[in-house]
Amino acid sequence: MKKILVLGAGMIGRAIVKDMAKYYEVNVIDINKDNLSKLKNQERVKVIKSDATDLKSLKKYSSDCNLIISAVPGFLGFEVLKKIIKCKKNVVDLSFFGEDAFELDELAQRNKITVVVDCGVAPGLSNIILGYHNSKMKIDSFECMVGGLPVKREWPYQYKAPFSPIDVIEEYTRPSRIVKDGKIIVKEALSDVETITVEPVGELEAFNTDGLRSLLKTMKIQNMTEKTLRYPGHTELMKI
Repeated sequence: MKKILVLGAGMIGRAIVKDMAKYYEVNVIDINKDNLSKLKNQERVKVIKSDATDLKSLKKYSSDCNLIISAVPGFLGFEVLKKIIKCKKNVVDLSFFGEDAFELDELAQRNKITVVVDCGVAPGLSNIILGYHNSKMKIDSFECMVGGLPVKREWPYQYKAPFSPIDVIEEYTRPSRIVKDGKIIVKEALSDVETITVEPVGELEAFNTDGLRSLLKTMKIQNMTEKTLRYPGHTELMKI
């Protein structure tokens, strides 16, 4: 049976481990023993308390693995990804790091491995959907509207973070890049707020976020934006 190594046993990492364990043997590394304790009784899962940023440790625990999935927080993502590439293992990365992933392209080619970055919902699934349709027809404009909204709306934020809190904050503070008339433009975080209606939910706010990522280089489309959706009033609260 193939073996997968998952780096990070937080909310997203644990979900990945549980899904992957249905089909493969899974080793999971985390420096936090409390995170690992939530996976101890999972069938076909081996928990390892270790530091994912340590190259020697990564080489040791990835030696017999077929694939690495990195689900570490964004501030660790780039350097951890660089170390994974040095381990010569194919990798799927979910961390929302600020650095340019293409800086690691030459290193990945030299080590003859495949690196799939930003493999979440958006960026991630949204990129795949655009790539598919771009292969079928000419696209002049792409607008991605994305938002994880809780059914139970609790005051004041009416939002429940489904991933690392530090990366949630990045979504609200990192400048966003959009493409207008073929040129990349940098916008302030939480900019260009607009109200849209999505049935059956109703009115929502949409604001610029930095989710185009690799599309900025891989797609030759004249106009592209990503906007995150939240309940009305959320944007102003986050600005405060």
